[in-house]
Amino acid sequence: MKTKNKFLLSMILIALLAASCSAFNPTGTNDLEGSQWNLLYINKSTPLEGSTFTIEFEDGEVHGRSGCNSYFGEYTVKGNEISFGMLAATEMACMEPEGIMQQEQEYLTFLSEVVTWSVEGEQLILKQEVQDQLTFQKAKGE
Repeated sequence: MKTKNKFLLSMILIALLAASCSAFNPTGTNDLEGSQWNLLYINKSTPLEGSTFTIEFEDGEVHGRSGCNSYFGEYTVKGNEISFGMLAATEMACMEPEGIMQQEQEYLTFLSEVVTWSVEGEQLILKQEVQDQLTFQKAKGE
């Protein structure tokens, strides 16, 4: 009888361990993988009217619009930590809306300094160590 109980207990523990391992994804890509987001705020400022900032996560790569240009690169997730590899961007110059090139540079620099991420409802929050943050809204159709 004791052997059956030990065996049963062992099987339950193995099942619980397997379930917890599948629920905890050390790369964290399940939560971001395949998702698309539109920028709401850089810290507490909204993007310039008439500009579009997006971020999409697919197959370990990130890409999107950065106001004027498109950007792309790699990302790595471990739990709630995230880092972006060297991001490349197209090299168009936009004159309108006024200040778009400056805001684009701020956005791309910000991404390179992000250290954590979280999803709160329909929003993706990317934070730097100093707690500055980018706030995104889930793209429609997601």
